[in-house]
Amino acid sequence: MLQTTSYRDYLIKICGVGEEVANCFQGRTLDFFALGCDAVPAWDVMQAGYPSFAGLGLARPKNADFDEPYIYHFPDGNASLARLLVRALVPGVASGKGMNDVVLAKFDYDKLDRATNRVRIRLNSTCVHVRNRGQRVDLGYVRDGRIQRVSADHAVLACFNMMIPHLMPELPEDQREALAKNVKAPLVYTNVLVRDWKPWVKLKVHQISAPASFHCVVKLDYPVNLGGYRHPRDPNEPICLHLVHVPGEPNQGLDARDQFRIGRQKLLEMTFTQIEDHIHDDLDRMLGPGGFSSARDIAAITVNRWSHGYAPSRNSLFDDDAASDAIMRLASRKAGRVAIANSDALWSPYAHSAIDAADRAVRQLVP
Repeated sequence: MLQTTSYRDYLIKICGVGEEVANCFQGRTLDFFALGCDAVPAWDVMQAGYPSFAGLGLARPKNADFDEPYIYHFPDGNASLARLLVRALVPGVASGKGMNDVVLAKFDYDKLDRATNRVRIRLNSTCVHVRNRGQRVDLGYVRDGRIQRVSADHAVLACFNMMIPHLMPELPEDQREALAKNVKAPLVYTNVLVRDWKPWVKLKVHQISAPASFHCVVKLDYPVNLGGYRHPRDPNEPICLHLVHVPGEPNQGLDARDQFRIGRQKLLEMTFTQIEDHIHDDLDRMLGPGGFSSARDIAAITVNRWSHGYAPSRNSLFDDDAASDAIMRLASRKAGRVAIANSDALWSPYAHSAIDAADRAVRQLVP
């Protein structure tokens, strides 16, 4: 029952709370699930440790995704994973040897695409067409405003899976339909550099959950030290704040995919000025009692606006497990000499899923 009941319905219909209380929980799930509590199964939030389930007498199942503390990560997120891979594939492109020195390693981008390299990495090159041609694969891409072409024995499309039907028109209709079901969640991750973090110390908080605000989460970044990179330890030092906004259309009876589509449209129509106004407003209201002033204390803002953010996870409110498995198998089926990867292929937003999908794709092409 918990798998087919939304967290919001569970709170109202089973716990007996009113709409006002349920509204306080509406945005609590946005940061992790990219959906409000009207579109997240009660079972999933119980596993994640959300409140209101103690009275059921159910033992919370162990789940490494939820139980492992979210502290083991690079200061720049998954960017360091890509940097480690590039440094291993292109000798001499950067100094250093291990994970401890990659964050501050200087990369020579001129060395990425040399004809003498065994592996060549071409930046600012957007693939627009893929076609099987006998024992080869033809690919077209745009670089510097011009169409370029390259031919290969095999190709792996590790891009946004929903775009693949547009890149590869030869795919059969059933596979095109399966790929089109991969509707990603829109997200806004914003970094705000502030001149100090004394207001946080005064308020005795490191993270603020604001389910009804534009930013559902505002927090100090985790104190990660790695190699020569040092996280600020003195409250008088500058620090980056992490802010999360997830646009959508909650409480309208829409499934996850339709909420993602509408949220993406809202995000595309949103201006930077509007986002900046929300940043100032939310931070002033949250941190003002601690002495914070956005006009004085904000040094810089970086808005990461991802209209196609998290890869979708299966959702027991809207998806049948057997049908979802069949869709994933069909969507990631090898097409001639082309394999399909990315975490999208596993309906998962995690880096390890992207690695698993890449491994499977290469094995499909070269058994």
